[in-house]
Amino acid sequence: MLLKLLFLVLLGQIRAKPVEDEPVCGYEACPATNFSTLNVHLIPHSHDDVGWLKTMDQYYFQDVQNVISTVIPALKQNPDRRFVQVETAFFKKWWEQQKDSVKQDVIKLVNNGQFEIINGAWSMNDEANVHYQFTIDQYTLGLRYLEDRLGKCSRPKVCWQIDPFGHSREQASISAQLGFDSVFFARLDYRDRINRLGTKTGDLIWRGSSNLGNSSDIFTSVMYNHYSAPAGFCFDIVCNDEPIIDDEESPDYNWKSRVEAFANFVREQASKYPTNNILVPMGDDFRYQAALNAYINTDRLIKGFELFPQTFEGKPIKLLYSTPTCYTKAVNDFVNSNNYKLQIKSDDFFPYADGVASLVVGYFTSRPASKRFVREANTMLQVAKQLAAVANLPYENENINSLKEAMGVLQHHDAITGTELIDVTHDYHRILHKGISDAVNAINPILSNLISGSDSLKLESCLLANVSVCLQAKADQFILTVYNPLSRVVSSPISIPVETENWKILDSNGDEVVYQVVPSITDFSTLVDETTSPNSLDFIAKDIPALGYKVYTFTKVATKPTKRITVGADGTTFEIDEVSGLLTSVTMNGVTLNVTQDFLVYKSGGRSQAYVFDPDGDPQRVASTVTVKKIEGDVYYGVVQEFSDWAKQIIKVYKNDSSYIEFDWVIGPLNIDDGGKEVISQFSTPLQTEGVFYTDSNGREILKRVRNQRPDYDYTDEQPIAGNYYPVTSKILIRDENLGVEMAILNDRAQGGSSVKDGQVELMVHRRIRSGDGFGLDEIEYGHGIVVRGKHFLVLGPVSGNGEKSLAAIERDVAQRKLLPPWVFITNQDVSGSKNLEYSSLKRPLPDNVQLLTLEPWSDGTLLVRLEHVLEKNEDENLSKEVTVDLSDLFVAFTVQELKETTLAGNIPIEENVRLHWPGSTNEAPPQAPRAPTDLTITLAPMQIRTFLATVTYNNL
Repeated sequence: MLLKLLFLVLLGQIRAKPVEDEPVCGYEACPATNFSTLNVHLIPHSHDDVGWLKTMDQYYFQDVQNVISTVIPALKQNPDRRFVQVETAFFKKWWEQQKDSVKQDVIKLVNNGQFEIINGAWSMNDEANVHYQFTIDQYTLGLRYLEDRLGKCSRPKVCWQIDPFGHSREQASISAQLGFDSVFFARLDYRDRINRLGTKTGDLIWRGSSNLGNSSDIFTSVMYNHYSAPAGFCFDIVCNDEPIIDDEESPDYNWKSRVEAFANFVREQASKYPTNNILVPMGDDFRYQAALNAYINTDRLIKGFELFPQTFEGKPIKLLYSTPTCYTKAVNDFVNSNNYKLQIKSDDFFPYADGVASLVVGYFTSRPASKRFVREANTMLQVAKQLAAVANLPYENENINSLKEAMGVLQHHDAITGTELIDVTHDYHRILHKGISDAVNAINPILSNLISGSDSLKLESCLLANVSVCLQAKADQFILTVYNPLSRVVSSPISIPVETENWKILDSNGDEVVYQVVPSITDFSTLVDETTSPNSLDFIAKDIPALGYKVYTFTKVATKPTKRITVGADGTTFEIDEVSGLLTSVTMNGVTLNVTQDFLVYKSGGRSQAYVFDPDGDPQRVASTVTVKKIEGDVYYGVVQEFSDWAKQIIKVYKNDSSYIEFDWVIGPLNIDDGGKEVISQFSTPLQTEGVFYTDSNGREILKRVRNQRPDYDYTDEQPIAGNYYPVTSKILIRDENLGVEMAILNDRAQGGSSVKDGQVELMVHRRIRSGDGFGLDEIEYGHGIVVRGKHFLVLGPVSGNGEKSLAAIERDVAQRKLLPPWVFITNQDVSGSKNLEYSSLKRPLPDNVQLLTLEPWSDGTLLVRLEHVLEKNEDENLSKEVTVDLSDLFVAFTVQELKETTLAGNIPIEENVRLHWPGSTNEAPPQAPRAPTDLTITLAPMQIRTFLATVTYNNL
């Protein structure tokens, strides 16, 4: 009996040990640290830009493939060695070229924690110009790709955003919702860095949301200097630093002196951080192309600290191969053991300055046409994913994934930012255009079948309609299919370039549609090679079904019925001064306010370039007088303003939508013979704003800004204009607290903006600069400086709103409709007799405060579903409340049977999402009763996003 018990005990001990192939990754794979030592976490890494000075493909084939291909065998030689892999776009290129044996090696290295995935998104995204929907999508794409190929050990715990030029609070919130435990970055204002290092607050807790509370808290570490290796200690082939020579017989022997030099660096850094751990990056841009050489020298460095002991404040210094994940765990162990409370930060890290007069805020606007192109591509992506779900397409649809991957690349911090070389810009446009074209090809048969019952229709998109090019609309008859990607019914203005003025338009019910035709805002024929149309036809596509479409038939006719003259739109009006030609007054939501709008130009200073905005003095008006022509029609009324031959604008109020005033502007080409120009649209009011204005964080929550102030450090105002510029992804607003009146300006792409003076708002719309650094913005198209067309949307009224919605709720509604406007497909084919000229994927629209953020195929019989509450707490008395949505019997094409909740990217079941605890912050998700899979009701708190894998059965339509 005793022998039997002994045998069982021994068996239990054997089983307690992991088998050879059992994964031991994440925190379990971290090297041992000690509270009695200074633990120096060496982080081998390569920062691989997905395009910048070279195109993405050039970087891969010239640099990145060498990095991964040399790292893997070097890791196999020594189990202590580590490496962190970041950009999934590059990893996919490499992975798909490897033999199965190499892939198995990688999986083993991932499973034992040596080759660790951090961040895991398709690219290391920018944080100023991206919209939160773009960010969530590209993380979802990257994390799904990794886990499908590498398994659960590829799930990152770290947001590694080391290179973006400033950092948004929404990125921190998204990271927490992804299940990450930490954020690392290198770039912050030089004054902020000095203050943090001096106060030992470079390690902190960042609260990513004012609505989600402690659950959005995430540990954040600001790197000591940069993400490069300490000076003199880069051991890659691209560096010329002195190697470590441990042969005492060699005349170049330097082992001990190199250890002492590194120890001096370590002591200086350790004196600036709060725990007995410091993180030292051992890498830089495109490093480890000769990985073995780098690792051999680092091995000697680590061993040298054992042979030549070094101390810091009486503690031995221990060097170890580590990862950001392991650094996070070591700091967490320390603070919990000592009940040490890190500083909690609740705002963001904008704007970023890397020195006096070097405000890195120009990129908020740089390459504005690219920024708009990305916004349009996102609309097509959401349309494509929704229709793919309706049609039960597989997740691995090559054409739709082409657009997903293109969007992932374009979120890169040298892509959507406009901070890449011009040849790379052109390559980005190629990638994005191909992605859109591929996606249209994927969904064309779906829409065709829904409309006509066959796949014979060829539906196309007029991507150049904004410059009066749409060849299909030159025919005597054509069909528009207007698709609404929002989960509620909307009415939206649609504009199509046409040749003639007289048309008959019928909607899906055969009812005639009111329209108006006016000359195009400018003669684009001088700016493009394609054949342009002289006129713009506008109509309101009314009541487009949620996640659905309406079909409109256009037929050219000889004459048009007499126009009905319009003089306003449901209480929304504006006045133009007859002498100056400028806007002088706006009436909206019961408030009349003196509002002036004008275009002004900053002369570029000597430092202005793609990254930096360095104005040379105050802005000057484009024109002293403005030519004005009034427009009266059945769809909108407005005025055409001509400020110069390169600055024109139409101000519009739509008859059927009084929630905003639209400013449709065309700027360019800019003449820079006399120096660079940076053009702003400036709105001036008598509102008393006391230096306060507000901007959005990646299109989501609103942050308070105070002119010439920073919450974390003493601000110096060497740059009073650029120093107050912030990223504006969706809106900027000012408010007179005493009057209770607010004015917001919403935009159709990311831009830089500010309130440089009380009562004013300005948004930068265009930049053209020549500079000698290779990053100039002298963009040329068709032989001219680039011309940019865009829109702003003004919302004004009492904070309390219009009696039905608060002004904030009205602004949210407008912002959503402008982020995801209806997508227009056009064909010259006949659809008469078709079965479905109107269609909705939903049996009922969702409430106004809920948006179906994501609907896309995930696996056989499973869809990825995200729902979001679109308002913040206290924004609206009625809508800023918890809301419950029932998914049972909601969708037309399929029926939801079960729901399984996951983290934000859809890759981790919610019950497996266990995050680290930090003293002073209870950042675990609030406890929830286990969901029954058949519970199809979802409750959302303000600003909450919830993600589910929905098991569905498809209905016979």
